[in-house]
This record gives sequence, structure tokens and C-alpha cells, in this order.
Amino acid sequence: MNHQELSAARSRTDAKLRYAAVHLDELRRIERRGDEFERAHQESFLFHLHGTRDAFLQELNVYYGFGLPLNEVKRWKIEKTLKDTGKTSRALDHLVNIESDPDNWINCAKEMRDHSTHRHSVPRLSHVGGERHGEVFLLDTRSGKPVEKDYLKLFETWLVSMTELISELRKLV
Repeated sequence: MNHQELSAARSRTDAKLRYAAVHLDELRRIERRGDEFERAHQESFLFHLHGTRDAFLQELNVYYGFGLPLNEVKRWKIEKTLKDTGKTSRALDHLVNIESDPDNWINCAKEMRDHSTHRHSVPRLSHVGGERHGEVFLLDTRSGKPVEKDYLKLFETWLVSMTELISELRKLV
């Protein structure tokens, strides 16, 4: 393991968390109209949030000394390389367990990121009038049902969850 490379990989993971936070902060400051500025920041938040998970995979690649090229650092390739070398990773096992739960927040966030990257904007439901006036729910792109939380609160929760997950995973490496 190259400590300098690992430090650089960890810095990149941390940067992805900071970039997601920057976009979330921008979203908190704007009028919520569903315009391109707002949607671009929503998509950027999702991109960087999920990118944090991808950056962590590079940490594993460096930690185990696999030497996979950056464009080949994928969860399944890390799993295969671990198996081929007779190694195990509690961190990767934990990540796989979380990602195999379809109800876990990380799957909803990933699907929203994938949807906005490859297909269309994430659908929204804006509340006008009533006790939820002004709240904007995103629709779960897998089910089409609203995620029952204003998207700013949802994104805040996901950012905290990702930060905690990365901390947990690093302790398991």
C-alpha cells in the first residue's frame, strides 16, 4: 500500500462530500421554482453524493494494492479481485450489504442520480397550500411515489448518512 496514494484517494472522497455540501448550500439559498438552476444543483448534488461512494472504491483499490486503472474501479471488479487474490474486505462486505437492501437510502439516491444522468430530471411534487405549503418532494424514480420529505431535508439526511457511512467503512478497512 502506497500511503501517499491512499491519502490522495481519501482526499478525493472527502472532496466529493464537500462538493455535495456546496450544492446543497446553494439549493438552500435559492427560490424553489423548479428552474434549470435549481435542477442543475439537484443533479450535481446527487452526482457528487454518489461519487463519494465511487471514490471510496478507489480507496479500496489503493489500500489493497490492486492497481486497477481508474476507469475500471467498480464494485464488482474489486469483489472479483479480492476473490482472485484470496483477500477479504469487511468494508466492501458492509457496503455490499447496504446496497443489497432495495429500501436503503443509498439505492434511492443512486437511482435518482442515474435517472438524472441518463434519462430525465427527477420528477417533483410541489405543495401549494395546506400544512406542507412550499415543500417540494422528489419522486422515487423506481416507484414513481413521492419521497415523503422535503428534498432539502432529504438531501441533508443523505449527506449526513454518506458522511457517516464513509467514516464507518474506513474503520473497517
